[in-house]
Amino acid sequence: MDINVTGVDMVKLVKKAFDLSRPQGMGFIQADKSPLTDEEAKSLIEEDGSIDLDYVKGRACKFHVRVVDGKSYISAPWYDHSDQDLVTLFSHVGIIYLPGDQSHNISCNCDLCRFKQGKGPVSPSDPVGKIKIVPVE
Repeated sequence: MDINVTGVDMVKLVKKAFDLSRPQGMGFIQADKSPLTDEEAKSLIEEDGSIDLDYVKGRACKFHVRVVDGKSYISAPWYDHSDQDLVTLFSHVGIIYLPGDQSHNISCNCDLCRFKQGKGPVSPSDPVGKIKIVPVE
């Protein structure tokens, strides 16, 4: 599944993807426990906005953003990471991501569906509705 992340702060996204990644294999020997700096994160973003992180400072990031027709996309699931890692990553940049069954319909009364239908905020922590809902394509 492709998830549109156009307009997201890519530096923030790269830094969180790094934070959520763990050392694997020989990465345990060279793993760096310090977080990425803004400058380090910027250096990992290509000129066109694409991102291709494999192993970074010993951590298996396996994180990719591809750019197609000016739009940025991440594929789910995230290799070597859990669904919860992806949920955490997206929530860090203001995106709600619901893995798995998303068979909601017009009669659903969950917070997300109420928000999509314009019937209220997505949660009490978002009283003005500023959280971005992921367009699944």
